Amino acid sequence: MNTHAIHPPAPQASRKRRPLLHGWRILPRASVIGALVYLMTIWTQPPASADLNAEHPRLLLGKNDVQALRAKMATEPYASMLANMEAIADNGFDGQPGLTHADYDYQILSCRNAFLYLATGDDKYAQASRKAIEKLFTFNMWGTPNVKGLALYTAAMYVAMSYDMCYGAPSWDEDFTNKISKALLQQHNVIFENGGREQNSSPASNWQGLRWSSAGLCLLATDEPVDVSRLKKCNDLVQRYLTANLGDNPDTRGWNIEGLGYTFYPLGGSVLQYVLAVKRKDPSLDLTNLPGLRMTLWTTYAGLVPTSHGLVRPDFGDDNPDAIGMGCFGFAFAFCPPELIPGLKYWYDRTVGSQGSKTFDDGGFGSISSILFYPADVAEKDPLSLPDWRKDFIDTAGNGMLLYRNHYKDSSDVVAQLYAKLRGNMGHNGPDALSFRIVGMDTIWAAGGGRYGIQSNGQDAYWRSMNTVYPVDPDSPLSTNGNSGQIVGTPVVNADGSGHCVLSIPENNVGTKNHTRRFLSSFDTGANAAFVISDSSDNGKFWQLATLASNKITTADDNTFTITSAAGATMKGTVLYPAKVTFTTGTRARGSDAVGDRQNNFVHFSSDDGNYLVVLTLQDSGASAPAVTGSGGYDSTTVQIGNKSFKINGNDISEQ
Repeated sequence: MNTHAIHPPAPQASRKRRPLLHGWRILPRASVIGALVYLMTIWTQPPASADLNAEHPRLLLGKNDVQALRAKMATEPYASMLANMEAIADNGFDGQPGLTHADYDYQILSCRNAFLYLATGDDKYAQASRKAIEKLFTFNMWGTPNVKGLALYTAAMYVAMSYDMCYGAPSWDEDFTNKISKALLQQHNVIFENGGREQNSSPASNWQGLRWSSAGLCLLATDEPVDVSRLKKCNDLVQRYLTANLGDNPDTRGWNIEGLGYTFYPLGGSVLQYVLAVKRKDPSLDLTNLPGLRMTLWTTYAGLVPTSHGLVRPDFGDDNPDAIGMGCFGFAFAFCPPELIPGLKYWYDRTVGSQGSKTFDDGGFGSISSILFYPADVAEKDPLSLPDWRKDFIDTAGNGMLLYRNHYKDSSDVVAQLYAKLRGNMGHNGPDALSFRIVGMDTIWAAGGGRYGIQSNGQDAYWRSMNTVYPVDPDSPLSTNGNSGQIVGTPVVNADGSGHCVLSIPENNVGTKNHTRRFLSSFDTGANAAFVISDSSDNGKFWQLATLASNKITTADDNTFTITSAAGATMKGTVLYPAKVTFTTGTRARGSDAVGDRQNNFVHFSSDDGNYLVVLTLQDSGASAPAVTGSGGYDSTTVQIGNKSFKINGNDISEQ
């Protein structure tokens, strides 16, 4: 096992009359028992004077791995990944869109340059990393509890990684190295003991994942004497975060309870780095086999759709739905089950890889994880051709996400996702149970309302833009809750990504009682995609669909409405039940931005008995929607879409 300086102070003559120190706790000078207990709680290492000979790197790879890393830099696709990183680093801030010379930007620069030093051996990158850290330390946000916690946590990760990768570089002299080693312990103390300002203390919150993983990384990186029991506590609390967020059932599919934006941000922000590093240090602290963690990076691929706005995916938190992986796309190869890796590779290559944008997931943690973990020797396979991949579309044992998708190709891809919300609210305020999102053909067709913060009529705006059934006008005062739903029967996913499911909840999140939603997806009706939504409830007065403000809504007297995207594609909605409706349309503020839109457009209509049957079809620009007819009611009916017929009989759904 690699060891480093988690050790007592070096024995020196000047210390003979001083008490032994165990981290920050003083043991009695004459206590033999206390000294023995102290020695039993630490990992041994040579004296502090030998710290500069300690083995580095040791976090994501070991000293013996460096030459192999440098050797593969001459092969593809690693050479292209490296060239992309070098071009960005050589251009400094000018080559990195969005960098503003703020503290976070210097954190990123320090780490990217540190990795380039490790991968090339060129000390110019170690010099650049050092300069970025020196600048970072002028922002007065290091080792102080008065800074927002998230700023403390990300700085800790990036500097810990930089220290580990640049250790021993010619430009990192002994004085500077010792300074950073001590600063990492200082940052750990503040994060561990205080955590900084504005914390979300929910165990499932991204704040908690970032806090305890970054505190642990500081301990693993520093060469100062530390209290070993603190690493165990950090590990326990990272595990608590992962199980609270993702669920602890062995069959959880890893969908994030806070929304997919909170997969990229916390996991790529320090959680994954910590989990891999602590496993290297002490296998007894290994978290890599937690069922949710093995699957959660697959979710970053499963619903990802290329658009002219960038990579977009359904996000029930609707926080930053443009997907910037923060290193998660590369880390996925290190965590996901092996049967999914061929599909990951296929979609990586066509989104951020050599057949896509060629950015190699260069946001945040950069392309580092891609270079480390991308499997050049694995044969790719179309994800939809993998039975295990399609099986994982249905999550009946975690947070309850269900996904339907036509293919993995390009901007013509269509994804529909539902949320059963099996475990209720955790972390951030929860989204709408039994609701759905539809993404594809270069837009978000069915969007949520964003996140909390912006108010509308005295309540958070996002409550008013849910794709659900409301007991009152969505713009009036709402009675909200965090109730969880359930999956009824066995959801179906077919070989072409189509299928159906039934979800129910005694009272949905906006107060509609006994809400059951039947959802059917088809990609073989003459439209690009078709969806049938059957809703029953006791008091569901309004059925609503929210879309981005850039999508225009028109209505007609024949019980139909049409949403037209900026590119001219259309989603046609046909209301089969009730028999006659009056549409209301309008625009509302979103709680957060979604691919450039700060507002949603909406359409809603009423039913006297709380029941609805709606068909949605998607068409390319200029294409006509297939004919839609129905016979019967909302839950005992035959629906004809183009040349396909579907039967709904209570909660039984079938294709005729």
